[in-house]
This record gives sequence, structure tokens and C-alpha cells, in this order.
Amino acid sequence: MLSVSVDSVFSHKAFAEKMGGINFPMLSDFYPHGAMCALYDCLRPEGYPKRVVVIVDKQGVIRYRKEYEKGIPDNKELLAELDKIK
Repeated sequence: MLSVSVDSVFSHKAFAEKMGGINFPMLSDFYPHGAMCALYDCLRPEGYPKRVVVIVDKQGVIRYRKEYEKGIPDNKELLAELDKIK
């Protein structure tokens, strides 16, 4: 498992520390800004990212995708989706 965000490596470090540690790699799509985000249709035309969770399996198949207007994703829902692809 890993995560990708358009935030900088420094933001990821601060987030991980605030969470008490993260046990998976956190990748930065900071430069070129949003290149990966654009590949997954998660970049708004204005150049900033949508709030989206995408789960991709080991074969590179998108198994889950959900956009959020605001708030944070439901951890139970995401863990249930991850359990489906184990």
C-alpha cells in the first residue's frame, strides 16, 4: 500500500508525524505539479486537485474511485474496499 498526494514531501512528513507515524510510503505528486493526478482525472481545470480516493490493485486496475466535495473519507468504507482486493 502507498499513498500519493500533490502535497510536498515536507507536508507528508508533518502529516505522518501528526498521525503518530505512517507504515506505508507516501509519494509526492508535487513536481511536475499534479502529473499523476491528471492521469487519474483528479486534477481540476484550474490546476488544483479534486479530493479523490483511488484504489488501484497490483495489476494496475482501478478497483475503487470516489470523489469528495468536502470532509474526509470514511475509513471503514476504505478498509472494506481494500479487503475486497486482498
